This record gives sequence, C-alpha cells and structure tokens, in this order.
Amino acid sequence: MTLLRLRKEWKSVMIWLLLPIILTIVIVKGLGEFQQNAKVPIALIVEDESVLAAELAASIAEMELLSVHDMDLDEALFRLKQHELDSVFVIKEGYGERIHSNQRNRLIEAYSSNRSFAYPSLSETVMSLAQQDISRAKAAYVIQQIFHEFDMDHKWDYNRIIDASIERQRTESLLHTSFTFEKGAVKQQTVPFLNVWGIWALFAIISAFFLFDWMIKESRPSIKVRWLYAATSFQAYSVRLLAIYTLMTLVADGLALLMFAQILETNVTVRFVLSLLVFRTTLNLFSFLLAILFERQIMYYVTGMAVSIMLTIAGGGILPMERLAGKWPWIEMISPVRSLMTNSMPVIWLFPLAVLLVGWIWRGGKRIA
Repeated sequence: MTLLRLRKEWKSVMIWLLLPIILTIVIVKGLGEFQQNAKVPIALIVEDESVLAAELAASIAEMELLSVHDMDLDEALFRLKQHELDSVFVIKEGYGERIHSNQRNRLIEAYSSNRSFAYPSLSETVMSLAQQDISRAKAAYVIQQIFHEFDMDHKWDYNRIIDASIERQRTESLLHTSFTFEKGAVKQQTVPFLNVWGIWALFAIISAFFLFDWMIKESRPSIKVRWLYAATSFQAYSVRLLAIYTLMTLVADGLALLMFAQILETNVTVRFVLSLLVFRTTLNLFSFLLAILFERQIMYYVTGMAVSIMLTIAGGGILPMERLAGKWPWIEMISPVRSLMTNSMPVIWLFPLAVLLVGWIWRGGKRIA
C-alpha cells in the first residue's frame, strides 16, 4: 500500500519537495537584482593621482546605495543629459596637494540635472568624506605647531599622523545607537536585507502541509474500512509513511543546502545542519498531527497557510526579531523557525509533538479531536 500511494502521487510529491528550493532562489535572486538596479547611478572622475584622492574615490565606491561608474568627463556629461546618470562628481587635479596645504576651495566639482533627485544628499555625503581629509590635515598642522613650540620639529611626521587618525577612525565606534527598553539596552545590529533560510522556511512549512494531506485522505471512513481486513494496522502504515516522507524531505533539504551554498553563497556549518535536521523532523511531525484534526482538505490547507505565515513571522524569518527577543526572551520559543535562524534545537516543540504521536498510536489511530 505504501508503494502504491507513492507511485500514485510521486509527481505532486516531487513538486512540493522542490518548490521551496526553486521559489527561494527565484525570490532571493530577483530581489537581489532589483536592489542592484535600485542603486543611484553616478559617474566619478578622478583627475588627481594622489593617495588621498584614491582613498576618497574608494570610500564613495563603497557606499551601498550607489552604482559608481568610471568614465571620462565628456561621456559622463552626455549620459547625464540623457538622464542615464543622477549626477557626476570630479575629484580635481591637485586634490592631495590642496588638502596638504589646508585649502578648501574647488576640491571637487559636481554636475546635476533637473532629474537629479538624489544629488542634494549625495553632494553632502561626498563633501563630508572630503571634509574628513581636510580635518585630518588641519589636525596634523595643529600638532606641527605644538611640536614647533617645544622645538621638536624633527619628530613631526605628517603621514604618520594621518595614518594614525585613519586607523583610530576604523577601530573606534564614533557613532553608536541603542534602543532602551525599561532598564536594559539592546544594541542595534545590521540586519541582512534578505534571510535565505527564513524565506525557505516559509515555503518549506507550506509544502509540508501539502505533502501530508494524504493523512486526511487515508482517514476517510470509506477508505479506512479496508484496514479491518488488512494485515498491517493503520497506525503502522501511517508511521511508515511518515518516516518515508521525512526521509524524502531530508534529502530535499540536503539538496537545498548544496544549491544555496553554490548559487546564493550561504554558509553551511555542522551546527546549522543539525538544527535543520531537527527543524525538519519537528515540521513533519507537526504537519502529520495537524492533519489528524481535519476531515476536509480545504480547511486543512487554509489553516496550514495561516500557520505557515504566523510561524515564519514569529520566528524572524521575514522580519527581524532581535529587538523583541531582547525584551521578551521567551518569544524565541514560540516558533521552530526561530530555532532554525539561531542554529538551536526546538526542543519545546519536538518533545510535545513526539508525545502526541505516541499517544495517537496508543489510542489506536483515532482522530485527535
């Protein structure tokens, strides 16, 4: 009977096994491409060959919301007129020398059009980066005056002071924000734009409910009568199918690990693999036991969709939960998705589900209701 069911529904089983992987890759790649296209295009022309000019250009290129293009000035102005660029910035020749001599005029030239919506904020940002170089140079010459007053001019080194300032800026937290809840404080951390495994978890939960709808079909009174004359009990048949489906989903999860690592460049650790294994076992048990509660498939599907969204959101698969977890630590236990996100084990889910499964078998496979 087990082979008969698998042979009958193998197409739908394969679809629901592979669909979470396919949808996750499509969404992550699609949104990643959209995020890349949503960057503000600008042209950056570097006319100066000094180290300071190169560092300023590198700082501008590293800004996440900018798509920086390197081209000559004539082409940049032409593309600006065609509204292919938001704005054009030119680091003028002699930028490094003027910084060294503490001059602030005509360091950078900027061009914009009537459609340069991001130009005001971009110009302020670029000038703030240049202002850092000016401030360092000014500080270096103030230190030079101090050295001169104490007859220590031979020990003054401009480059050494500038390098020390840059290193201090890199290592020190010059700006820090925190959100305070009652008496505690939670530090704000950078949250990735997309959580690959959070998106996958949503589709994995949905697919699990559709995979285990066979439990409703097999529990119909008109079909369940045949177990009165079968050598195998309904409980044994159901548990055997549960094990087979769990094995197939684990194989699909292994494929997801490999594909996400290759295509989406996710990191795979032994701890995460163990967490994924327990998550899948918990998910299958939950889907299996939930199906026992229902007599109609449509109500099971609707409930499964709602539960999938609720567990994914509560587990931080879509929206970050770090701030709420800092205030209410118990919130991490309300969803097995949270355990997957934190590489932990959803023990508070797994043990009760295992007890319910044993109780269902002990009751003779009767509907839980």
